[in-house]
Amino acid sequence: MTRMTPLKKYLFIFGGANLGLMVIAAVVFALLDLEGNAGVNMGILIGSAMAAGHYFLKDHQRLPTAAEKRWLVFMSFLASVLVSLLFVLAVVAMQPESVAVMRIMLQENAVVFLVVMLVVSLVYLLVLWLGYGFMLDRQFRAMQKKAASDRSS
Repeated sequence: MTRMTPLKKYLFIFGGANLGLMVIAAVVFALLDLEGNAGVNMGILIGSAMAAGHYFLKDHQRLPTAAEKRWLVFMSFLASVLVSLLFVLAVVAMQPESVAVMRIMLQENAVVFLVVMLVVSLVYLLVLWLGYGFMLDRQFRAMQKKAASDRSS
């Protein structure tokens, strides 16, 4: 049984990247008068996971173990929920009338809202699983390939 590496550093990197990318996207959408969509959120999740994964690979020169990957996925998911809640609070602070809209939405369609949130949460977990799995594996192989070519030159 291998001992799990301390991972809080990578969670903070994920959270910082997630918050930063969300702020950048919000500013760009506001300046260009565009509507956000789920694809942008998926890109932000992937970018945040790739940033955290990059530093993990750089520090440890290996892929995360199954236990480390599981921890990173679930804690990154919780961090993304926290960042999203902060954004909702910011919107409520800037546009108090949005509270009434949210209240009506929850009262009229609470079950639909909960089902949608469950499905979105499962998709977010899948995206994070791929971000810390398949995509990080590709990044690791590229890093090994680059190191091998640097040694040969």
